[in-house]
Amino acid sequence: MFVLHVDLKVKQGLEPVIERIYIENFRPAISRQDRFGAVELLRPTEDRGDYRLTIAFEDWTSQQKWVSTEIHQIVWPQMEAQCLSYSVEYYNLV
Repeated sequence: MFVLHVDLKVKQGLEPVIERIYIENFRPAISRQDRFGAVELLRPTEDRGDYRLTIAFEDWTSQQKWVSTEIHQIVWPQMEAQCLSYSVEYYNLV
């Protein structure tokens, strides 16, 4: 299993917006992809802190196919627009 952790520094006041975009647009789109494993958006428990988006696919190739889809080119910019910045870490499940 190939897993991404994306730490999202959400613009102040836009937390409800990114959560809505995730629930209504991003999650449904990614969930329909071949070899998709899981996706979660984690909200920080404190007032400050980054959101964490976790994404799992069966392998890196499947994740890359998702990134190249037309729907990814629509839904990811919607998420990204709510952020000051983001960083990505890649993992393989042991």
